[in-house]
Parts: sequence; C-alpha cells; structure tokens
Amino acid sequence: MDAPSKEQAAQQLAARHYAVETGITRIFRLNSPAEVESKPTEPIRLLEVSTTTPSTGIMPLGFRLAPSNGVAFPSVIIEVSPEEFERIKSHDLRLPDGWTIGDELPRMLSTSNGSGEGREQS
Repeated sequence: MDAPSKEQAAQQLAARHYAVETGITRIFRLNSPAEVESKPTEPIRLLEVSTTTPSTGIMPLGFRLAPSNGVAFPSVIIEVSPEEFERIKSHDLRLPDGWTIGDELPRMLSTSNGSGEGREQS
C-alpha cells in the first residue's frame, strides 16, 4: 500500500485526535508561506479548538514522525480554547511564523477499519 499524502495523513491524524480528545470541537490545517509549505520536510500543522483547553496562549507542540504508529510526517499541534480561536480569527491573537488558518478537517463518522477515513459528520 502506498504511503498517504500529507493531506491524507493530516485527515487521519485529525480523526485520531477527535476520537481520543472529547473536548475537540474543530480542527484546522495551519498553512505556512508558500515557499516554506512546499518543502517536503515541512510538518503537518493542526490547530485544534477544544472546550477542555484553558486559555493560556499559543504554544505549538512538535512531534516527530512515527511510522510504526502510522504517522508518516512530523507534526505540530496548537490546541486553543474557543475564546482563543475567536481572538485568532479577529487577529487579536497571532499564530507564529506567518502561519494562517487553512482548511477545516471535519469530524468523520467512525469506521471499522481504523484508517481515519469515513464520512463527514453532519
């Protein structure tokens, strides 16, 4: 089986996080400037909005790739409260390194194969 694309891996990672962290309400990709984003070594960056996260500011957490756990890319996760998310959207709270909020990775309905693939929950 071919390795997943970065987009597929991001969706799978988001699905895993939705499954284990019940407070997460939304997950978004974070984009870098184009000259940075195009590098194959760039990590998957996710912004996770969680009702159980205290408002403590933006603290990116980096993770190495872990192929044995099905994670084919390094990742950076920023978890924020709903209030902080609103402050990011209004530009009152800034993301690091010129990052911008990208596409939302919706919560998917459970699948029996654990692949992180499924149907979007409505």
